[in-house]
Amino acid sequence: MATTQPPDDWPGLEAERDGVQYDAEKIAKIAQAMREIMEPISGLDSGRHFGSKQDLDLNGSFDQMSMQLRSIDLYESGDVFARLLEVVHREFLEVYQDVLDNFSTAIALVDAGAGNYSMTDIANQGV
Repeated sequence: MATTQPPDDWPGLEAERDGVQYDAEKIAKIAQAMREIMEPISGLDSGRHFGSKQDLDLNGSFDQMSMQLRSIDLYESGDVFARLLEVVHREFLEVYQDVLDNFSTAIALVDAGAGNYSMTDIANQGV
């Protein structure tokens, strides 16, 4: 059975033992880099980007194919298949939004970590 815990000697598990140092400025830069990566795929910036949620909503839609399937006489399954395509597209966009939401949460956590370490650094300098 596979273990879900890393080995006890895994580097970084014990900051003091492993000499782990945290640089609040570098952590904040990582959060900013993550934000910049997310902008085009989220569509939150002003430009339209291939692969953004908006792009997939507009250009990844099966509307034309669905209309064509429904227009074929004597193809009763066409309507069912068309509805399936529409459901798949909608579900895909929901999963995509979940990924974007989770990525935003990860960025916020990294940013909060940077703030925590920054406050710790300030507190330690006052000692």
